[in-house]
Amino acid sequence: MEYVIGIDGGGTKTQVVLTDMEGRVVSHTQYGSTNPNAVSKSELIDTFQTIFHDLQQSVPDVVRNVSTIFAGISGAGSQQSASLVTEVIQSTLPSDVKVKVEPDSVNALYAGTYGKPGIVQISGTGSITFGVNENNQHGRVGGWGYLLGDEGSGYDLGRKGIMAVLQHEDGRGPSTMLKDILFSYFQVTSGRELIDQIYHSRAPRMTIAQVSKLVFQAYEAGDAVVATMMQHVAKEISHSIKTLDQKLFTTNNELEVILCGGLFSNRMILPPLLELEFKSYSKPVSFILPELLPVAGSIIGALLENKQTISTSIIDNLRKM
Repeated sequence: MEYVIGIDGGGTKTQVVLTDMEGRVVSHTQYGSTNPNAVSKSELIDTFQTIFHDLQQSVPDVVRNVSTIFAGISGAGSQQSASLVTEVIQSTLPSDVKVKVEPDSVNALYAGTYGKPGIVQISGTGSITFGVNENNQHGRVGGWGYLLGDEGSGYDLGRKGIMAVLQHEDGRGPSTMLKDILFSYFQVTSGRELIDQIYHSRAPRMTIAQVSKLVFQAYEAGDAVVATMMQHVAKEISHSIKTLDQKLFTTNNELEVILCGGLFSNRMILPPLLELEFKSYSKPVSFILPELLPVAGSIIGALLENKQTISTSIIDNLRKM
């Protein structure tokens, strides 16, 4: 039997899926980081050797029957990083196995478009707008990290929320119910204590990003300050999507935009705000919250590398993952 392997590699965990050519899952396992910017080459080699050893143990002769591996890897956006990961994977496999390494954004995109062109807006702890056009050209906007970018991310929204509370504390901003929500969450009674909690936390960036959930609470409760904040975030995300669309796509055909990440976990908040931002846009835009896991997008990538049509039966099989 012929197989393909899809890999969704992140900074903390890596999902590995083995399927047949109809997308039927044979194995689904998880490992540590495979981000080449986060781990050494020797650690990468160890991880991938473990991955293929485990597959061989669970499915005898699997490696000899794998035709293609598609690895969407965080940190593989540069040619140098992608080449490193490709070299490491190829060093542990027979020479006739095709290996394709892409940024992990491709996995997220294909999980929503099923391999067709489009744009994926990832808004988790960080953010990036990534797309692939009909000529398989890639493009991106943002994704420059929390120090210099990440507009429309969980970190960005959490930071805005904290700033609104501190500005009210100073008398520089209007009253917001977010103050009581944050003070209760952090168990503090003043802005000074709030800042101490954040700066002294083990991971301030993650602590700030988690505040985005509290911002959503205030939005759902009808807070006017937060409503304005969310509209501003929607405008920033929309600007990135429109910018990338104009860079990558030359037709007025409908644009599919896949929404991934924690900021879209409540589909009744940001997605409708984005739809309003595109109400009078120059082309039709559909926003899609993917049903498939990102690692399923890597399986789609592997099958496409094999020149295989992505049928509805393949998608149905991947939904069972």
